[in-house]
Formats: sequence, C-alpha cells, structure tokens
Amino acid sequence: MTVTTLRGLPPGPDRPVDEQLAEFEADPFGCVERMAGTYGELFTLRLGGLGNEDLVDVEHNGAWVFLTRADQLRAMYARDAGTSGALANQLFFGTDEESVGYIDGELHRRRRSQLHPAFSGSRDYAVLVADAVDAHVRRWPRGTELDLFAALQAMTSDIIVEIVCGAMPAAARARIAEMLPRMENAHYGRDEVLAADHEIRDYLDEALDGHLQRCDEAGLDDVSAALQRHAAEGDEALTPTVVRDEVFSLLFTGFSTTANTLSWAVLEVLDDPRVRARLDDEIGDRFATRPVAREAMTGLEYTDAVLSEALRLHPVSALNGVRMLVEPMELDGRQLPPGTILVHCAHLIQRDPRNYDDPTRFLPERFLDATPDPYVFGAFGGGARMCVGRGYALAQMRLVLAMVLSAVDVRPTGPVPPARQQGIFMAPERTVCVVADR
Repeated sequence: MTVTTLRGLPPGPDRPVDEQLAEFEADPFGCVERMAGTYGELFTLRLGGLGNEDLVDVEHNGAWVFLTRADQLRAMYARDAGTSGALANQLFFGTDEESVGYIDGELHRRRRSQLHPAFSGSRDYAVLVADAVDAHVRRWPRGTELDLFAALQAMTSDIIVEIVCGAMPAAARARIAEMLPRMENAHYGRDEVLAADHEIRDYLDEALDGHLQRCDEAGLDDVSAALQRHAAEGDEALTPTVVRDEVFSLLFTGFSTTANTLSWAVLEVLDDPRVRARLDDEIGDRFATRPVAREAMTGLEYTDAVLSEALRLHPVSALNGVRMLVEPMELDGRQLPPGTILVHCAHLIQRDPRNYDDPTRFLPERFLDATPDPYVFGAFGGGARMCVGRGYALAQMRLVLAMVLSAVDVRPTGPVPPARQQGIFMAPERTVCVVADR
C-alpha cells in the first residue's frame, strides 16, 4: 500500500495574521477549542511572532501548529536535533536572553545541571515556606473580602525571592518581591508589563553586583550566588547579563505559575464540599504546632492529587511547550517545513475525554495510586524541556495549600470563575473570598 505524505501545513483559518492573533490573545483557551472543533487534531494558527518577529533571524512563516495527542508530543520532544526550543521561546516570551529556557543542546543540558540541585525537590525549603505562610496568613483580613490571587502572588513572591536571592539584604529582597506581581496582572497593559520587566532586570543588575563576594565574606549562599560561582569557576556562557536573566527567569516563573495553580486549587476545593471534607480530613491538625514537624509533611497524597487535578484542568497557558523546526519534520502524514512552531497544547490534551473520563469535572481521585503519562499530563512541559523547578514547585504548593486550609476557613463569594490572561499566563478571572479563623 502506498502512503501519501502531504506537504505543507495542517488546516487552519485563512484570516489575516493580526486577526488570528487578536482572537487568540482575547481568549486563548476558547480559541484553541474552536480551532480543534473545526480543523481537527492537528491545526495551524498564524500568530506571526506574537509581536516579536525582530528577535529571531531564522526564516519562519509565523505558523503555530498545535499538537493535541500524546503521540504527537512524543514526536515533538524526541527531536532535540532538528528543532529549537530557544528560537520558539524567543518569539513566545519576547526576549533574546540566554537563560535556560532560551538555549539548546549541550549548553542547555549544562545549565540545567547547574540549576537542578536547588530545584530538584531534594532541597528542603519547608521551614522557609512555613514561615512565609504564617506571616502572610496572619496579615489577611478576617470577615471581609480578600483577593486570593493577589494574596497568593505576594506569598509566592516572598518565597521564591528568599530561595533565589536569600543572601541579599532584606531591603533588596523586599523590593524584588514587591515588583514581581506587576508582571502578572490583568489590569496592566503590555507596555506596563514590559516596563516592569525592564525595571526588575535593572534592579537585579545592581543587586547582583558584588553579590558573590559579599556572600563569601559572610559565609552565606543562595541560587544567585551559586550561578555567579559557576561563572567565576570558568563557565564563560554565564556572563553577568546571562546570570541576571537567569535569576529573573527563576523569580518570575517561580512566583507566577505557583500562585496561579494554588488559586485554582483553593477555588476548586471551596466549590466542592466532598473534596473539601476529604482534604480537611487528611490535613487534620498536623500543622497546629510550631515548628512544623517533618512527619506533618508526609502522607499528603490527597493534597498532591488536588494539586495535580488543578494543573490538569487549569494549565497556565495554551502554549505549554514550543519548539521551532529548523529542518523538515513528518507528523501525522504531513511534512512540516522549517520555521514551523510546534505547540504543546495541554489545555486540549488534558481535557480530551479519550484521556480523562468526565474531563471538565474536578476529580482529584484521578491521581490517587496512578502515575500519569507525561505526554498526557504535561503541566511541566515534556522531554528535555521539562521544567527544572517542578520538584520544588510541587513541594512548595503542597505545603502552602495544606497550611493555608488548616490555618483559616476560606469561603468563596461565587462559583469557580473562568480563566483570563494575567500578563503572560492564565489565572482565575476573579478570586474574591472571605477568610475567617478556624
């Protein structure tokens, strides 16, 4: 039997690029749902360079091909050669920096190995996280409305700053933590978000100048100093600008995505008395005393399942992983041309009824006594581009969720809201709750 390979891109709308981009940016999840319903399991959106065309000097056609099946993702992530995560991320995030998300090959593998010890989940940040939760929850107003998303952003900002920049002076840490949430706020336009980006990077330039020397003299250390130490020991790729950008990237992704997921998790728990009762039963009074006992943080299987289900039902983006083809690739009987951008679309894969029964219902039990297929549950990307901080993120979110719900009684003021764009990532449109002491 002769198998015909089609040349060219999968089907998609033929409207002008600016119209397609406007539709996608207005409602990313709704847009990809409509495209999949119209064009099938492999479709093309022409999004141009998301306004960042001048950053990539590779000939590309502005075609973003969305992958919606696990076997498609395996093909995408299996090809380290022939694809570039760096070029695609430059277009997606709008920067030409050289931090870990924007490099490929051996340099990417080396940088991951440098960051892995701090974010693999083997480092114990429990005391730091517990102290931050206690401090923030004490300041939450009781009996009046609280913007949960903003409150969790402030908390996770403080936590990630302590981990990445913990050896900096207290005033510097406070300033960085105060600036970060301006990057993920639906009330700010693109220009304001970019201005906040530049302001944070400029401030980090100042804060990192002489940071390693001060740490060595005081016998202190943090992730920022560790990167500077790798540079001092001969890693020429870690220029001061690259170290600054790496620190910025760790801070930004470390606060934004965790705050988003924790917000969804809390809102979904509050919306379902059955889930809330089971979670409360598991947490019990294990966090009633200080310091928090190490054994209190074990045996939280249902808490982990709640977080996994929040990540499944509410991924932080419609573009969970992107790679640009630098040579032709055959996929689903089509030969895709160089310049095509492959998109890992977790929103569609993780809501596919072939992968999950009753996929739009919040059911943490899906993740009890089950190891999910990493190409079906792709909350942290896939392949060699898997998020380097996933172990840390899961451990932090487990402790924050359990401690918050054990410390205060949070009541919703409405149903679980839809998602909306908050800066780069997606978060709940509205998170107003009322807090009372237990």
